[in-house]
Parts: sequence; structure tokens; C-alpha cells
Amino acid sequence: MNYIWDFDGTLYDTYPIMLKALMRTFKEFDINKDEETVYKKIKMESIRQMIVDWRLPAPDFDQKYHAYEAEQNKASYPFAETKKTLEKLQERGGQHFILTHRTVESTWNLLKRDGLDALIVDIIGSDSNYPRKPDPSAINYFINNYQLDRNKTVMIGDRKLDIEAGNNADVQTVFFDIDYFKQDIKSAYFINNLKEMVQIF
Repeated sequence: MNYIWDFDGTLYDTYPIMLKALMRTFKEFDINKDEETVYKKIKMESIRQMIVDWRLPAPDFDQKYHAYEAEQNKASYPFAETKKTLEKLQERGGQHFILTHRTVESTWNLLKRDGLDALIVDIIGSDSNYPRKPDPSAINYFINNYQLDRNKTVMIGDRKLDIEAGNNADVQTVFFDIDYFKQDIKSAYFINNLKEMVQIF
């Protein structure tokens, strides 16, 4: 099997840091927002969509948020089950790829720090010049460049747009649901813990 992973909130528990940086940014711009409302918005959709829908001052808000998030980036760590799950799937012949909205370099840096980089074949990030998820272009690149079988390829993510990207690329999908938000997600599989991946595949 070939596994294409989302990064934030799927392999790494980065949302606490992202949320902290967002709330700090809201405060700086003197915008009053409830933390729970912000979390649901970015988890069910995206930060970019939030900026558009809430008419936040762009690009200043986005730039300030990313600066704060980068300061705290070193405090982001993988979920407890991430390494063992990746290793077990690789032992069975699996290949791992990452499709993320963060930059390629920042993703590799975290993986190297945590000893996970050797488990990953390739990364496509926000600076790779592909349309953002749910557009399937980046997944199609992995498939074409590495000659992957679509029937043996799966997209794993914690947001609706991850699953839509996988569906748009005609690969299998796994929705990592740790929040139990009531969403209309059309995924082939649903998991609440990464170790369940080993049971499915």
C-alpha cells in the first residue's frame, strides 16, 4: 500500500500550537473570538477559509499568524502512535508520502528532529506550487511520479478537504476523527487512533 498523509492534526499534534498562535493574532488585531469557535472553524475547514469568511485583514493577519506559529513550531510533536504506525505499515511494504499546507522544509525539519524522516519518501507542501487540497493535483503527482497504483493508494487526513482531495484523485480515503464533530464526510474508512491503520491495512 501507498500512504499519503496529511501532516497537521494527522501525524503531528500541531493544533494546540496553531490555535495559540491564532488567538495571539486575534488579540493583536483587537478582534474578539472564542477559542472553541476558532478551533472548529480551522479543523472543519481551514485557516485560509476562516480568513476569507470572517473577512480578516489579509495578508497582514496571515503573515502575523505564521510568524507566531513559527516561533512555537518546536513545541509541536507527533502523536504517540505516529512512529510505530508508520514503521509497521512500512514493514509490510508500505510507502509513506506527506501532503501538507505547511512548507516542505519546516515539515522535513520536524520529521528529522523526531527521527521520522527516513520513513517518508517525499513531501509536497504549500511552497511546491500545486493547488491546495481538495484539488487532487498533488496526489496525482505522487501517483504519476512514483508509479503508484490508485487501488493501492490511500489519503489519510483529519479534515474534510483531505478526504475530498483523496476522493477527487480516485484513491482510498481514511478520515482521522479525533474530535467527533458531526460532519458529512464521504470516506472509505474512519479511525479515532492512528494505530487502527494497522488493523485496516
